Amino acid sequence: MTVKKILTLIDGTSTWVGKVTCVLALVVAFSIFYEIILREFLGRPTVWVSEATVFGCGLIYMLGGAWTLKQDGHVRVDMLYHGLSKRGKAIIDCVTYFAFLLYILVMIWASWQYMMQSIAVRETTMSPWDPIIWPCKIALVVSLIMLLLQQTAKFVRDSYFIMKGEEL
Repeated sequence: MTVKKILTLIDGTSTWVGKVTCVLALVVAFSIFYEIILREFLGRPTVWVSEATVFGCGLIYMLGGAWTLKQDGHVRVDMLYHGLSKRGKAIIDCVTYFAFLLYILVMIWASWQYMMQSIAVRETTMSPWDPIIWPCKIALVVSLIMLLLQQTAKFVRDSYFIMKGEEL
């Protein structure tokens, strides 16, 4: 498999997961609407909507990260970066990649431990609804790995641009 195909696969996966995650935003919005109708008009509030909303929003935040990175939508301190040439931006991004790499590898390692412990004890929230929460912890690990892959794809593209002066 060529480098270009691998980068396309990473981009495609990030885009697909990001778009599927957008549907989850509609589910969260509908569940909030459902809760408002039941609570305000029928006097029958639910036990589960509040927690489900927190989990849903957490999943949106986590699983949308790689797609946001692919779209260059993450916030950055832009005092100097904005004024740089495309090559200058690529150099800064390549240098800062190594700080990102250290951070993300520690996060993946810690999240993996957290996830494995949660699965082992079949962790729940211990609330009145008491849903299982280990699937969210699996999603955390998956989202961090996706973020690592997407940032690595950007690093490869930026490195190529620095060396060749053209897009990969």
